[in-house]
Amino acid sequence: MISIPNFVRDLIESYVRTIIDLLKIEAAIAYLKVLKGTRRFVIVTMLLFFFVVVLGCGFLLIPIALLLFMPWAPETKAIVGISIGAAYVLIPIIVISMLLSEKRWIRWSGVGKLISKTSSRKN
Repeated sequence: MISIPNFVRDLIESYVRTIIDLLKIEAAIAYLKVLKGTRRFVIVTMLLFFFVVVLGCGFLLIPIALLLFMPWAPETKAIVGISIGAAYVLIPIIVISMLLSEKRWIRWSGVGKLISKTSSRKN
C-alpha cells in the first residue's frame, strides 16, 4: 500500500526531474544557438579577411604595375609613387576618423534621442 507522504515525495521528485530535464534541453538549445552564432561569426570573419587580402593585393599590384610598365621619366614615376603612397595613408586615416567619431556613434546608436528624452523630463 502506498502511503500519502511517499506518494507526495514521488510526485515532487517526478516534477523536479521533469523540470531538470527541461532545463537541460533549454541549456542545450542555448548552447547550440551560441555555437551556431560563433560559427557564423568565424565564417564571416574569415571571408572578410580573405577579401581584404585579395583587395589589398589588387590595390598594391595595380600601382606597382603602373609604375613599372609606363614609359615615364623616373621623376614622374617618383611623383606618382609618392602620391599613391600618400593616398594609401591619408584616405584610410580620414575614413577611420570619420567612422569612429563620437557624434556619428551617438547618432547611429540612438543614444542622442535617449539623452534628449531623459534631459527633457522635468522632475
